[in-house]
Amino acid sequence: MIKIKDLKKDFPKYGFSIECRHLSVESGTAAGIYGPAGSGKTLFTKTLAGLTGSYSGSVEIASTELKNTYRRKIGYLPFRNVLYGNLTLKEMSHYLLGQYKLKREEFDLKLDWFSSLWNISQFTNRRIASLTDGQLQSVKFFTSLLHSPTVLIIDEPFNGLGTESTDSFSAVFDDIRKKQVTVIAASANFDLLEKIVQISTQISNGKIE
Repeated sequence: MIKIKDLKKDFPKYGFSIECRHLSVESGTAAGIYGPAGSGKTLFTKTLAGLTGSYSGSVEIASTELKNTYRRKIGYLPFRNVLYGNLTLKEMSHYLLGQYKLKREEFDLKLDWFSSLWNISQFTNRRIASLTDGQLQSVKFFTSLLHSPTVLIIDEPFNGLGTESTDSFSAVFDDIRKKQVTVIAASANFDLLEKIVQISTQISNGKIE
């Protein structure tokens, strides 16, 4: 689970702050954070993923403060692509598994599972740079789950997805919640977000209500 209390993170470079007085999301539950562009969604998800440095207040993941949490417990699907475009999906996955000190065989196991819900096996040996926006989003989703995180943080989950892909996304979303993964998804698309989460809240000017 994720438990946030009196979180505040300042971003002097942007003249902006993220604040969340209280948010608690149980294991196997998906929480939606909705707000327009510029409301602070990306900075909030980066903070929860442990990518922005020090903060005040408390962010607990499975009863452990974020700063002390083993990185493997967190999966992060950013809005922008951070995967290496010159690598294939298989090569990129093997690299990530090495970072988490996991065996390469984990790739095949995860690919079989993920492809049963969202067919990405066709991309195994394709360069990431050659993928369309929708294909890239599915690959990003796969790599964020490759190491079996207990928490998944997503920034704009529907980026680049058409209607059919969105349906596949929902199926994967349901399946990972059944595995007791805690999910926080931030999006400007309130209507789609409401279809995949159990609880939702708004972010405005960096403040989570």
